Parts: sequence; C-alpha cells; structure tokens
Amino acid sequence: MPKIITLTPNPTYDFAVNADFVEPNRKLRCKNPKTHPGGGGLNVARAASRLGVETLAIFTAGGLYGEALHKAVAAEGLAMRIIPVEHETRLAFHVRDESKDHEYRFNLPGGGLDKHAVEAFLEAIREEAGEGDFVVGSGSLPSDAPKDFWALAARAAKQNNAKFVLDSIHGVREALDEGIYLLRQNKFEYQAISGGDLKWPEEITSLCEKIVTDGGAERVTITHGGDGSVMARMTDAGIKLSRANSFKVKANSAVGAGDSFVGGLLVALANGKDDNDALSYAMAAAGATRMSPGTALFKPADVEQLYQQTE
Repeated sequence: MPKIITLTPNPTYDFAVNADFVEPNRKLRCKNPKTHPGGGGLNVARAASRLGVETLAIFTAGGLYGEALHKAVAAEGLAMRIIPVEHETRLAFHVRDESKDHEYRFNLPGGGLDKHAVEAFLEAIREEAGEGDFVVGSGSLPSDAPKDFWALAARAAKQNNAKFVLDSIHGVREALDEGIYLLRQNKFEYQAISGGDLKWPEEITSLCEKIVTDGGAERVTITHGGDGSVMARMTDAGIKLSRANSFKVKANSAVGAGDSFVGGLLVALANGKDDNDALSYAMAAAGATRMSPGTALFKPADVEQLYQQTE
C-alpha cells in the first residue's frame, strides 16, 4: 500500500480552551486546556495514521514550542522527520465561547524558511518517497518561502514516481504549472485561482474540469462547506465527475476538518475505493472531525459510522 508523506513548512503548536463567555475588556477565565500538533500536513498525517495507512510527517520545528510540538507528535505515535529551524514554531490559539457557541481561532505568524530549510525538505522527499507514494504539501507557507516551493516539492516527488498532492492557498499556480497529481481547495481558497466567487455547484465543477483539462492536475477536488464536495479526474474516456454531500452532524469545531478530508480521501484511494466512495469517505472524515472538540481530530469509529450512512 502507498505511504503518505506530509510536508508542513509552517506548523503550529495548537492550544485550545473553553470560556464561559468572550467579551472585550474582561478577564476571561478559561478551562479544559488541550494541546495538539497543528498545521495542514501534520493534521493530514494524523488523520491518515488513524485510518490505518503508514505515514511520515516532515515538518520544521524550533524553539520551546518546537520542542513541545515534537513531543506532541511523538505522543501520537507518528513517524516523523524534523527540519530544524532557528525561529520559534508558531502557536495557534483556539477559544470556544460557550455562552454563544462561537469559536475564535488565532494563528500567530510563523518564522522564515531559508534556502537551507528548503533544500532539507527537497532532500527528505528524495530520500523518503517511493514509487506510488503520496507526497502531500499542505497548509500555509512562511512569508519568505519561495513562491515555487510546492512546485519544487512536486518535481522532487515526481522524480521518484511519487504522487504530489497540494492543499494550500499559497503557490498553487506555480505547482499547477509544474503538474501535480491532486489539488484540493476549499470554498475560500479556490478564489485565488478563479478570480472570484463561483456559483455552486455548476461553476465550481467547471473550474475543476478546466484545471484537469489544462493538465495542471490529474484530479481536482473542491470542498464547499455544508454543500459537500466535487471532484474531477481525467480518464481515457474523458473527464469523470464525482460529488458527495456533507454529513449532518453536531459541530463542535471546524479545526482540522479540511485536513481530515484530505487524509480520508488519500486513504480511500490507497485502499482502491472508486472516486465516488473515496469522496464520501473523505466527507465522513471531515464530518467526524467537526464532531470533535477544539483541535482534536476524529475518532475512527465516527468516520465509519458516518460513511455507512452514505446514500
């Protein structure tokens, strides 16, 4: 079975708490503190590992929060390869206002990604990725990272006959110019490449088809919140379209739902599910994570329970 290797150049140490209320100019007494590894690639690895696929998380770490992140990843039993950096790993802080059932998400800025760190990522891909493996670039890029970082990562993956998957708002055009296996965007991210908001589902489906037809990606999937998701794939017979509805769940948090979608989708594809089933399984993983509090991801049993409800 293919291995899933994730790249996280801008990880976070996630900290989540609950508060009775959130009001300005008041001392807020918080409770139920929880910490988890964070950042797109790390969450994809956490999700895929929970669903039974071999994973490797490659990420930067530095400073006190970097040490805490290292310990948090190790506590989840994830295989990892750390790219040491001098700057402090960033903190992400999440507060749930229990009085209004609102969630506030604060992401601090990350540090840099110098040429040595860039080369360390590329070297890690060349050493770790094998034929048929998924190499996943996920999450934001540090502000000073090269615009073509994901394109360089995709090229390194393809040199080993691995499949590059991108789930980021940064460097998308450069990666599509290089050519990738799969692009995932959410209802906000895709607007950077479409030029504006598109009508669901017709215009968004057309965007997926165009990217596939132009050769930028073999597969394109866009998630659209509660509306569900669509995916386009080029086949010998032409473009195959798939669509899946979202699952109605009691949502506790949106943190990590998109990353769980990516992890679930790749696990399903690695297990040989067809496109429709794979998309439904991905939506089940996203829905199960929305059921989880704070920065916690899904319980595998919840994913299976939702997936069995697929019509």
